[in-house]
Amino acid sequence: MTTTSSVNNNSSTTNVNAALQSGSASAADLQSNFLKMLVTQMNNQDPLNPMDNAQLTSQLAQISTVSSMQTMNSTLNQLLSQVSASRAMDSAALIGHTVMVPGSQFSVKDGVAGQFGVDLPSTADAVTVNVLDANGNVVRTIDMKGQTAGVHDIAWDGKNDAGVAVADGDYTFKVSATANGTSVQPVALVYGKVNSISGDSTGVLVDVGNGQQANVDDVRRIL
Repeated sequence: MTTTSSVNNNSSTTNVNAALQSGSASAADLQSNFLKMLVTQMNNQDPLNPMDNAQLTSQLAQISTVSSMQTMNSTLNQLLSQVSASRAMDSAALIGHTVMVPGSQFSVKDGVAGQFGVDLPSTADAVTVNVLDANGNVVRTIDMKGQTAGVHDIAWDGKNDAGVAVADGDYTFKVSATANGTSVQPVALVYGKVNSISGDSTGVLVDVGNGQQANVDDVRRIL
């Protein structure tokens, strides 16, 4: 009498399920391993305990899903790379232009202060600007009073609160803006000339000098 080796369907599929869950194998490896086990099971199955069709169908569906997802992921990565390269090329047109980007550092040269501004996410009933020297001392306080939401230039004549012209050098500024006593989270902005375009994991960056960089998506104005 011919004997038939019994193959446990559950134990023979455990490795496939584990690989599917951990993502440790590629779709091609999973398909290859699955087919090998399928052939082995069919050759050695117990006639009294044949393979479970529902389980077989479920695993085929899982393997198909993994394969599709890996293919989709590869395609999306290629598309993202192409979009990133395209955006970098388009952004290169900004080189040589003056842009307004988030920042708080500017310079005074020959008595003329660099341009700066503020972006208000919402209307504010009080906006105050403090200009600080390199030592952190407030040299000028500017009351802009109430302002609507949007980007605003801040006018400063390069003089301190006593009306005396400040020395040339590097300065910073801070903006506080409130509506009914609550901060509207203003964003300090500076102008700078785009020297170069680069990129990192955050996207395309514009270099406006003085060690300042900003994401191209954060550019508020282009002159």
